[in-house]
Amino acid sequence: MNVRLAAAAASALLLAGLPVSAGAQGHPGAESYRQVCQFCHGPEGRGDMAPQLVPLGFDADYVLAVVREGYGQMPPISTRELSDDDVRQVVSYLNTFSAGQGSGGQAAAGGAYEGPRTPEGQPDLNGIWQTLNSASWDIRPHNASDGIPAGLGVVVGDEIPYQEWAAEQQQQNYANRLQDDPVRKCYLPGVPRITYLPFPFRILQTPDHVVITYEYQHAVRIIYTDGSDHPLPNDFWMGDSRGHWEGDTLVVDTTHFNGQTWFDAAGNFHSDQLHVVERYTPVSPTHIDYEVTIEDPEVFTRPWTMRMPIYRRVEERLQLLDYDCVDFILQKLTDPEGGAP
Repeated sequence: MNVRLAAAAASALLLAGLPVSAGAQGHPGAESYRQVCQFCHGPEGRGDMAPQLVPLGFDADYVLAVVREGYGQMPPISTRELSDDDVRQVVSYLNTFSAGQGSGGQAAAGGAYEGPRTPEGQPDLNGIWQTLNSASWDIRPHNASDGIPAGLGVVVGDEIPYQEWAAEQQQQNYANRLQDDPVRKCYLPGVPRITYLPFPFRILQTPDHVVITYEYQHAVRIIYTDGSDHPLPNDFWMGDSRGHWEGDTLVVDTTHFNGQTWFDAAGNFHSDQLHVVERYTPVSPTHIDYEVTIEDPEVFTRPWTMRMPIYRRVEERLQLLDYDCVDFILQKLTDPEGGAP
C-alpha cells in the first residue's frame, strides 16, 4: 500500500464513527471514496486539504480525465488505485450528496451557505480570488503547445454554437492570433475573459455595489446591485454590469459591449450584441462556483455556457500587484533588448 492509500485508510478509521446518510448507505462507490479520496477531500466530499467536491458540477468522464492526468489540480491516480469503474461509482456516490440526499446536503437541498455573511445577509465574497485553469488560452479542450498548458475546456458540452460564417472567422482569428488577439494589443480583455486570465482579482461588497478590481491592467468593474437598469445604449470594453442576488447566488447581467474583445487567445469571439449573465455561487468560504451564459444572436445559433471554480487566495500579506502591459510596450520601444534598464 502506498503512502497516500495508507494515509487515506488511517483517515477512514478515524472517521468511521461519523454518521452515514441514508442515500449513501451501501453505495458501491462509498468504499473507494473512503480509501482514496476522503483523506484529501473530507467526509462526503465536503472539503479538507483539497477543495470541496459537493455539489459535484462535472460529469463522470470529466472527473475520470482529471483523476488520471491530474492537470495540475491533483496528483494523478492510477488504475491500480482506482479502476475506471471505481471512479464512476465515486462520482455517483458524491452525487447522492449533491442531490441533497446526504446528511450534509444543505447546499443542494436548501441552498444554505454556511460561510461568513455581510451585515445585509449575503454571502461575504470580500477577498482576493483566482481561477486555476487554461481557459485564457482556449476555452475549449486543447492540447499543450509551446508555452500553453493543455486544458479540458470550460464550455459546457465542449461545443461553441457558431453560425457558419462565424466559425470561419474564428479559424481566421486563430491563424492570426499572435497579431490580432486584443489582449496582445493591451486592450481590456472584456467579460468574462478577465475572470479567467491567470491573474488574481479582488471583490469588495457594499450594500448597493459589488466592485471587482483586477491585477491585470488595473481593470475595475462596478456591478450595481441597487436595482438600477442598464443605461442608454453605449459601448464599453468591459460592458455595463447590473447585479442582483438570487438566494446565495450573485447574478450579474452585462451588456453594452463594443464587440472588439475575444473570449480567449484562440480567437473565439463575439459581436457588439453580446449579452453575458454570470452566476457567482459560493459553496465554501474558499470556493465559488462560477457559471457564465453567453448570448449573441449575431454570432451564435443559441446561448451557451461556461463553468469553472474560482478559489480564494489565502497567502499571508497577499495583495494585488501591478501588471500594466502598456508599460511593457513602452519599454520595448525605448529599450532594444526589451528588458529593464
